Amino acid sequence: MDRTLQDIHDHINSLEIIDTHEHLPGTEAARPRPTDVLTEYLSHYFNRDLISAGLPEADFRRVIDHTQPLAERWALVEPYWEHARHTGYGLSLETTVQGLYGIERIDGSTIEPLNEAFQRSLEPGAYRRVLKDKCRIRVSLNNEEGEMDPEFFLRAYHVDDFILPRTWNDIRTVEQESGVLIRGFDDWLEAAEAVFERLPQMRVGCLKSALAYERPLRYDRVTRSEAEAGFNQGFAGLHLPDWGERPFAVPKAFQDYMMHFILRLAGRTGYTFQFHTGLQEGNGNLIYNSDPALLSNLFLEYPDVGFDLFHIGYPYLRTLGVLAKNFPNVYIDMCWAHIVSPTAAVAALVEWLDLVPANKISAFGGDYCFVDAVYGHQLLARENVARALAIKVEQGVFGVDRACRIGEMLFIDNPMAIFRLEGKL
Repeated sequence: MDRTLQDIHDHINSLEIIDTHEHLPGTEAARPRPTDVLTEYLSHYFNRDLISAGLPEADFRRVIDHTQPLAERWALVEPYWEHARHTGYGLSLETTVQGLYGIERIDGSTIEPLNEAFQRSLEPGAYRRVLKDKCRIRVSLNNEEGEMDPEFFLRAYHVDDFILPRTWNDIRTVEQESGVLIRGFDDWLEAAEAVFERLPQMRVGCLKSALAYERPLRYDRVTRSEAEAGFNQGFAGLHLPDWGERPFAVPKAFQDYMMHFILRLAGRTGYTFQFHTGLQEGNGNLIYNSDPALLSNLFLEYPDVGFDLFHIGYPYLRTLGVLAKNFPNVYIDMCWAHIVSPTAAVAALVEWLDLVPANKISAFGGDYCFVDAVYGHQLLARENVARALAIKVEQGVFGVDRACRIGEMLFIDNPMAIFRLEGKL
């Protein structure tokens, strides 16, 4: 590592940072138990690379069954682990075990001692040790339900149940959260308004939608009557017996109307809106549903709402850069990106610093559902940002001092401002 990169890297490593997105259990006590290292480490992300590499689904189910002998399960997964080891997901896990457990590599010779060390880590205090002591994260915006430990998290409130309810259980959940009995469309709108009034008491830091997994991101304007007719269709399943999960199916017109309604509430209450764009987690799906350009009408129609667009829009990197350049209310979020492709994350940031004002980019969101991997991800994020900034220094765009200052903006100042976190921490 040359001197320029080393100086920038050392400074960025010293920062206490803001984490823009997680899916962690809201309290340490809520971590799934019993478990082991394969069960937990393959609960998210890297499992998809293993399946993509050819691991049969039935074998994968055996691999994550913590009741079966660890050595037998490792033998099933090892060939595919070797194929996928050097992906961003694999690199993140290897970086994690090196830093947390002092184990250089995950393989057949280390899986047993790694599991022993992992089991010891389940003792109380793991969240503080990983998130505070090791990661130096001031706060994470956490997109999970239930109790949320204020020492570590602000809530990213998931609005999708208002836009695309799927079952009568979703309707009942909204009734419980809002205190409004749902008997028609007016009640549904009232329930949304009631929940928004309670968001400050719930320590909400932002809003979140992940509907790009299920539908295109284009939300057209439709009439209230169309939306109400669509909502009424959902009541067709009310007669079904309550021992089964009763569907509540709504058409696109209802979903579109509700997205616009929720954005009006976001504008009134000042909450920034996080949108999933780009790569969808899992095997399969339709990538063109998540093109961030599909949101352009919303950027135009709701200039009072901040739009934080996730995952560097991968593979729509340049599209996202142009959107952030053209719209004052559009921001780039690098959450997840550093483990999707470290190379792409560095290259995108180098290009965006030519294209986009530096105050419009947030550098890190772990986006993991288990705590250990947040450590590896934030290390990669710090290194990637340092590499991108060092390239700009070598190009003569700015000096090392300015590079360090921009690093502070990307990891701290920008997310603080974009999510209006002052006074919420």
